[in-house]
Amino acid sequence: MIQRKITNHYLNESKLMKAKTEYELELKIKKQKQQWQEKEQLLRMKIDAKNETDHVLGLIQNYRNLLLGSLDINHAIGWDMLYDKKEFNLTEPILEDFINEVGVPKEEVFIELIFSSVKKKREEKLKEAERLFQEASIEFLYEKNRFYNEQKEKDTQVDNFRKGFEKGNKEPIEKYFTMVLNNSSYPKGFIKEFSLGFDQQNKNLIIEYSVPHPDNIPNIIEYRFIQARQEIEKKFMKKADFQEFYNDVIYQITLRTIYECFISDYPHHLDTIVFNGWVHGIDTSTGIDFSSRIISILVNYEEFMSLNLQRVVAKDCFRKLKGQSAGPLYHLSPVKPILELMKDDERFIETRDVLAEINSIPNLAEMEWDDFEHLVTNLFSLYFKEIGEVKITRKSREGGIDGVIFDPDPIRGGKYLIQAKRYNDIVPPAAVRELNGAKDHEKATRGILITTGYFGPDSLTFATENNITLIDGNRLVYMLNEHGYQVRCEIKNGRKKSS
Repeated sequence: MIQRKITNHYLNESKLMKAKTEYELELKIKKQKQQWQEKEQLLRMKIDAKNETDHVLGLIQNYRNLLLGSLDINHAIGWDMLYDKKEFNLTEPILEDFINEVGVPKEEVFIELIFSSVKKKREEKLKEAERLFQEASIEFLYEKNRFYNEQKEKDTQVDNFRKGFEKGNKEPIEKYFTMVLNNSSYPKGFIKEFSLGFDQQNKNLIIEYSVPHPDNIPNIIEYRFIQARQEIEKKFMKKADFQEFYNDVIYQITLRTIYECFISDYPHHLDTIVFNGWVHGIDTSTGIDFSSRIISILVNYEEFMSLNLQRVVAKDCFRKLKGQSAGPLYHLSPVKPILELMKDDERFIETRDVLAEINSIPNLAEMEWDDFEHLVTNLFSLYFKEIGEVKITRKSREGGIDGVIFDPDPIRGGKYLIQAKRYNDIVPPAAVRELNGAKDHEKATRGILITTGYFGPDSLTFATENNITLIDGNRLVYMLNEHGYQVRCEIKNGRKKSS
């Protein structure tokens, strides 16, 4: 008899196979392995079902504890974490390294006394090494100074941000609470989307928050392995249970958001908070997108902070605080807000779509001035469509600003001023200084000046020092090309031509 022991490590099973011939033994082994493979596949499916079930039950539990999970966390912004603590990591040049790199011979006094050419060659090599060392040292000092200057500038921005917040200035306060809510940790798959505004006069923070649609809340409670069909079947919550669960999640998000803002407000800038919860989805009867404000509440600091949030039932607490909703939240019925965030500014006007006809414009430099300004606003609307909002302004004598970008990102974002100048020559430095004045007046983060012309060295230097971005005709053409618009910009009096 021929025999061989085989093992399946996953099943932790072994078997001694016997046969009279090698051929018969191989058939038996093949058959046994096939049986093990089928058994292993079933076992894997059972384990997968259990693991998936554990995962969804854990996720549901996380949603049930949204409020409790936030109460033991320090939500105040740690200012120290915002400072740039990176170390300058370039190595300072050493003359000896360049001597070795150039291959400077060692000084041999006796030979150099006899052969002057040897001494001359060594000295030439040494001068070359010293020259390279000096250049590298200058570059090193430049990079070192640039690094620490940029680091100092970033740290100064953090200092100014902190001082502005603690003094109660509007924009730093809005930026601070945006960071607080962005830092708030939610279960995986939860998408945070919100905007907020601070009313200094009434010390009121208004939050417009996009709460999850029912389709985006976990609803599966079990992955069940059906051995007869050898497949995994999903088991969902009962309809009534899910509706109650969804309502509770929205109430918890509401209370949690309010709590995180109040508890992180160590200078006590906030007397009240208004929370408006929006749901965005698709109307399945029409296929059209919809937005519905389903919850609104105004809370006072003292009343809210006197609550024992560890023990409240979110729905009961919401009702005690006189929050407003139109029946069960899962119906997504709209409710009139107690107070809403007003972003409108009377200076803003409707933007015209100039990009639709851009390919028929022979030369950007010869466009009508108002068409050019709308073109610039259209272009920036494309760049910021996922992260910000772009609005065009009415003409005024105050700064001549053509557009405003609102970027909600807590670190990179802020308010950007856009100015469009249709020049056929060099842009005078006075135009850049005028934009800087408007930027300071509006307390904007950055100024952006776009032209069909070009900029001189004075303008470029001033812009670098004052947080202004300059975009000339060539760059404008490139930006439009990135979005599929084939245009040209040829100025009459200048040197630059773009196509």
